[in-house]
Amino acid sequence: MDVRIRAIYESSYLNIISTLFKDLDLPQLIDHLVPVDPQCQTRASDVVGLLTLDILSGRQALVHLEQWAHDIDLPKLIRPGLDPSWFNDDAVARHLDRLYEANIHQVLSSCLVQIDKKEGLSLRVFYADTTDKTVYGAYESVSSEALQITHGYNRHHRWQKQIGFGLIGNEDGIPFYGDVHDGNVPDKT
Repeated sequence: MDVRIRAIYESSYLNIISTLFKDLDLPQLIDHLVPVDPQCQTRASDVVGLLTLDILSGRQALVHLEQWAHDIDLPKLIRPGLDPSWFNDDAVARHLDRLYEANIHQVLSSCLVQIDKKEGLSLRVFYADTTDKTVYGAYESVSSEALQITHGYNRHHRWQKQIGFGLIGNEDGIPFYGDVHDGNVPDKT
């Protein structure tokens, strides 16, 4: 008997996360909200799935996805027929732009509503919080609609260059809405 091993992948909890992502029908929903571009070999849902797995894998950076995709069982975790080389930085950036253009807040909210419908999550009590992140260096915005990294007062009442973050979650700590906002938006919930 001739046995050939094509590849060996570490088995981990990424299989469980991938299965949950698929069982919740999130790839189909994302592909409906961000239509598949026939010129692309990948879909927005592929990139969202890969980024989700990457974040939850414990890797420290969201760069070199293409290299990391070679190390995982991509056809099993995302979908059959995918090649890791299709997840180069330019391809990922194009899909992130497409997600933004499709109204990223609507995409996220639609995914959360779908998860709620399938899992029956508690929606009785919500908690909200905001915070800021001080940044350094020179940042120039290409348009007035882009995120403004600008000076603002942080929670310690210091005038610093910053961006803000907001998050709303339910009583179980499951996030339902998140936003990144300009650095001069007051840090109030």
